[in-house]
Amino acid sequence: MIETIRRLLARLPSRSHGFSSSEDSGTAGEGASPSDEGDLPTNFNSDSPILHPKQDEVGIDPFARAIARSIARADASAGLVYAINGVWGAGKSSAVNLVLHHLGDDVREGRISVAAFNPWWFSTPESLTMAFFAELGVTVGKSLDRQAREALAKVGSRLSAAGPFLGGLASIAATPAAGAAVAGGANLLEWMSRLDTTVEKEHRKLSDALRNSGTRYLVVLDDIDRLGTDEALQVFKLVKSAGRLPNVVYLLAYDRTLADKMVAERFPSEGASYLEKVVQGAFDLPLPSSETLDRQIVRTVEKVMGGPPDDKHTRFVNLFHDIVSPVLRTPRDAVRLGNAIEVTWPAVGSDVDRADFLALEALRLFRPEVYRTIRSNGPMLVGRHSERDRNQEETRRRYDAIFLDIVPGADRTFVEHALRRLFPRLDAVWGNLWHDGWNESRRDRLVCSPEHFSTYFTFAIPDGAISMAESQALVDGVGTPGATAARLRAGLDQRGIRGGTRTALLIAELIDRASDVRDEDVPGLLREIFAAADDLNVEQNVARGFLSHETNEIRLYRLTRALLIDRMPVEQRSGLVRDAAPAAALEWLATLSSGYGAVRNARGTERDRGIENVVDDETTDWLLELSRDRLRGATVDGSLEAHPNIVSLLYRWRDRTDSDEVRAWTSRRLEAEGFVVSLARGAVQESWSYAMGMFGSLGDRVARRSFHRNNRSLGTILDVDAMDRRVAELLDDELVGGEDRATLERYRTAPDQSADEM
Repeated sequence: MIETIRRLLARLPSRSHGFSSSEDSGTAGEGASPSDEGDLPTNFNSDSPILHPKQDEVGIDPFARAIARSIARADASAGLVYAINGVWGAGKSSAVNLVLHHLGDDVREGRISVAAFNPWWFSTPESLTMAFFAELGVTVGKSLDRQAREALAKVGSRLSAAGPFLGGLASIAATPAAGAAVAGGANLLEWMSRLDTTVEKEHRKLSDALRNSGTRYLVVLDDIDRLGTDEALQVFKLVKSAGRLPNVVYLLAYDRTLADKMVAERFPSEGASYLEKVVQGAFDLPLPSSETLDRQIVRTVEKVMGGPPDDKHTRFVNLFHDIVSPVLRTPRDAVRLGNAIEVTWPAVGSDVDRADFLALEALRLFRPEVYRTIRSNGPMLVGRHSERDRNQEETRRRYDAIFLDIVPGADRTFVEHALRRLFPRLDAVWGNLWHDGWNESRRDRLVCSPEHFSTYFTFAIPDGAISMAESQALVDGVGTPGATAARLRAGLDQRGIRGGTRTALLIAELIDRASDVRDEDVPGLLREIFAAADDLNVEQNVARGFLSHETNEIRLYRLTRALLIDRMPVEQRSGLVRDAAPAAALEWLATLSSGYGAVRNARGTERDRGIENVVDDETTDWLLELSRDRLRGATVDGSLEAHPNIVSLLYRWRDRTDSDEVRAWTSRRLEAEGFVVSLARGAVQESWSYAMGMFGSLGDRVARRSFHRNNRSLGTILDVDAMDRRVAELLDDELVGGEDRATLERYRTAPDQSADEM
């Protein structure tokens, strides 16, 4: 019969439709078999063994049915021992429960009696032995006569080294004499030891009774591999020796590899042959196919995270098959990952990409050393790879040492592919391939985006960052007149994640999501941006330092390009800009027209970077003329003199007319104290720089601030000598104090940078 079941199992399909299980909750009790679907648990992510074939989603039920058929029909006249072998999490306890389910009719009709013994409840070999025979007494002894029950009790007492145990075996013996002894306080084991007999004689007496009982007894011992070495070996000894009785069938469940290690630890010479002497029928639990486990976790993903949208489907599948699928080995793995995302996803689900999040959760659970290395080395992974390193081979060795040498050689390819899927920057390190499209990584909140990397590991967005809900509200509000400008202005009073205000972050979010703005909302958004630009270009949002000097004005310029350049032809773009320009803020109009003019003028020269202009040449000329007229008008209504960036605007005016016109106006205005202070403030330039650490020095970790002015450039918009005299006069005036005096003093002491250019 054992060989017959082997042949049956060999013909079972390696894949099925099904679900998983685990070993943590033990096995079903005697006759356990839910009789209708209403009794079945519906949470397939529960880390508990299944009880019914309808819950099987990984195809172990045919395996269990075949074993149950053998248990019911095999010749057990000398006893039988079956074993279900499987790694941790493969579903051994579920297989045991399904075996019991398929034996349900035999149990209910009295042909089989079941005892489910949990050996891991007992901490020592002695207590385990006592409990083992106690369980036999409850299950087997109740159908035997008094002499057979006494024989069973005596076998247990002789094999146990537990010492005095008052009353502990009352349920085993279950005889009036034993009961009286216990009731009188006598030691039960002493009472047994006084009986002048041998274990062999009592074993024969018990065997004869069982052989003639007409009932088959099934003893289930699950989770043997969870025991300590001594306890596990004690179980095998009991089953091999005294436990081998007629019509008594054992169903063991354990990890064969772990069990062999336990045997080898105590009996090095025995090896695998030890268990072969104990077990007559050992069957490896069929593992589900990778496709089955994939389907299981995908169902959880769809339930918890929702399916990926069509435009992200390909990327989701790429990450799933290169990162998630390879680490799912057992049904419990799929359950663990499903349970993890049920807990972690709701915390940040709207602020991360589902494919990246699922992949990182899989690494966190099943490749923790890789996950920790990613978390600790974000700057090496996010954003762009620096432009083609001078020593690319050295860069590759450095990345290999940090990210690949932490895993065994067989896993290096998996880890490299996983990292390249998550962080495209690494294609430049390991594949000599450079990527564009970084705006999309920020828009989609991928882990490779510097702005969103930390969210994946802290399960929360940083204070001051833009959540996806806020981002969506920003995009949705574009169609409401005035809403976007109001949000951007409100951000000026809120602190961002890297200092400055949240307005810079809001503008950056609009840049990343420009494609989500509806075509019909673009004209109104442009008008709002053009009108509010000067108010939004605040000092707090200037990014300073080495290779970095971005202002909100530059960000708004990038936003207008993102809204227009890929969306419509140049004629339509030009029309929208012409519509928004008349109400544009003064400096914004001047800066924007200068930018368009620079792109136009660079065309066909060595300064041509191949950038497509937003507007046509005719509109560029029109904007330059409009900004010139607006600047001239600002000298009349006082708005130019009051503008915080007056010096910058004077240069724009000069570029559209000539120096004489501008110098004539500034010379007339030098008599006004406030005008001089405004000029002094704008004429002094602030710069930030880093010492590079050459010739043995360590260099700077933070930027240094310095002030200077350029008299040659200033001379094109004002009379520098006259300006210097007016500054000196005002500094001699004791009534000039506070911030005005500090501004004038800074102008007076600022070195002339043009002198260094001579």
